[in-house]
Amino acid sequence: MYRKLLMAGALLACLSALAGDGVADGPDSPQFHDDYYEGFAQGVYYGLLLRGEDYAVAWCMKSDLGYEAKSLGAGGDFQKKIEGLLARCRENSSGAGEAQ
Repeated sequence: MYRKLLMAGALLACLSALAGDGVADGPDSPQFHDDYYEGFAQGVYYGLLLRGEDYAVAWCMKSDLGYEAKSLGAGGDFQKKIEGLLARCRENSSGAGEAQ
């Protein structure tokens, strides 16, 4: 469902690394400037809103990605972690509405 959005983020990460925007700490760990991660989080936020996701869920994802984007990894790990973040944000959003 959100696979295209996630794949776009992964593609941007790969293209930035190939363009020489990152400095690697090790052979498999590209390091990007903090603005890159903020831009990625903002893109996910708007992408979720455009897909019709609840505002609270999109805002939660933007916030969580601001903290966790550097540790998402790549490939299958990236996919699992971002899907976990989305599930957690959805759960928090639905739970917050019931508590009021």
